[in-house]
Amino acid sequence: MNLTQVYRFIERMNLLTAVLVVFLLHLVLYLVLNTDDWLLATVSATATYALVFALAKTYVRKKRGVR
Repeated sequence: MNLTQVYRFIERMNLLTAVLVVFLLHLVLYLVLNTDDWLLATVSATATYALVFALAKTYVRKKRGVR
């Protein structure tokens, strides 16, 4: 897999779906681990991933010249 394919994947990625999947996976993880503050941990982790995904999409769009 070369970098162009990675760029295309990131460009096509649906941000809402990706964040929802990350939220659900973290929710299950923290509930299974019996974390006391599971909601705060889930929201914090999801926000971090959402920021990374959004920055990656912005970078790829600027790099490829797509609006």
